[in-house]
Amino acid sequence: MATETGEQATRTRGGRLVSALSWMLDPVERETFEEEFWESRSLHVSHADPHYFSELLTLDDVDRLLALVDANLDTVRIIRDGQEISVSELVASNGSTGRTTAVEAVYQHYRTGSTIVLNSLDRRWEPLGRFAAELGAEISARPQMNVYLTPGGNERGFAPHYDTHDVFILQVHGSKRWSLYGSAHELPLRSQPYNHADPLPEEAEQELELTAGDLLYLPRGTVHAGTSMDSASVHVTIGVHPLLWASVLQDAVGQVLADDVRFRTALPLGFARSGPLQRRTEDTLGELVELLASRLAPATMTAEAVKHAAAIGPTSLRHHLSDLEALSSLRPTTLVRRRADLGWALNTTPEGVELEFHHKKVRYPAHVTGEVRYVAENGGGPGFSPESIPGELDEPGRLVLVESLLREGFLTFD
Repeated sequence: MATETGEQATRTRGGRLVSALSWMLDPVERETFEEEFWESRSLHVSHADPHYFSELLTLDDVDRLLALVDANLDTVRIIRDGQEISVSELVASNGSTGRTTAVEAVYQHYRTGSTIVLNSLDRRWEPLGRFAAELGAEISARPQMNVYLTPGGNERGFAPHYDTHDVFILQVHGSKRWSLYGSAHELPLRSQPYNHADPLPEEAEQELELTAGDLLYLPRGTVHAGTSMDSASVHVTIGVHPLLWASVLQDAVGQVLADDVRFRTALPLGFARSGPLQRRTEDTLGELVELLASRLAPATMTAEAVKHAAAIGPTSLRHHLSDLEALSSLRPTTLVRRRADLGWALNTTPEGVELEFHHKKVRYPAHVTGEVRYVAENGGGPGFSPESIPGELDEPGRLVLVESLLREGFLTFD
């Protein structure tokens, strides 16, 4: 079976067509970042443009979102010096769940030095959502975007800590001073969170200031803390959750263990008290390890990893209602295109071809494999028409293929 992924969407910056990651890192080349910084060391990029990230979020956008805080209490956090205050409990203690009370409760703590955190804002704010989908498809990892609003006056939300995911910090408004203490635990797993009881070094290894338009990359495991300057600070933290070798191996091993009963039988009764049984146990374990290694197929494991990556992105169905309404207008010359922020995988077998996207699979017979491949691989650029699809499929067949992919949400009208 062959498995392929779609290409990422692109952005325009300074007249150049660039990807989401390249746009964030500019002028640092993506290849330089991958070779010298990714999972290795921190990177500070200054764009010398306070509005560089304004298309994603502004201070006024945050103000607008806070006005609606009552509808999303579970996504708002209030933090000061590492101590968290529950917004839901705060509102309940005031004897009301009305919007005015919720907004005032949040602002009351902000005025006295607390940081307001808007979790997973990419799920509710379309510019961040589009960018998260684009970035996730490009890097084959799941991004999560939280927004931090800290008042001016040397205020700090979280105490020094490290994250178990890589972090891009995009300074949107104001400035923030960051203290970096090095890596306390190199590339920790999710099961290895920061222990606040561990002592910090007496001095930070690096102190730097992020101004509006700057970016800071921190590999997971880097101990860090941020403090506001004279004015309010807004930054977007992009937590990147990559697929680890450990996860791929664990999933594959788990599947083998579940499929073969030999791995599910018990050790000999009384083995802990018997030397001969312990030697027999050792021999059996050796046989099982060899069997396990023989059952782990790198090609299959890679294909499963590709499918996992394709499923990372959100379900992207913007304008889908309009597409469904317009299906009857589809003609051989109508221009359509693949959704730019769509994560997908193409799987081919002797029996046919399937497109995997939006956490589902759409299957087609083998004789249209070439046409489906063309639509998937070439649909992300300028619009194409059903009549322009190469292959042996006749015109009615090409119309049916395009209509089915419009109906399923893989394509959209150009």
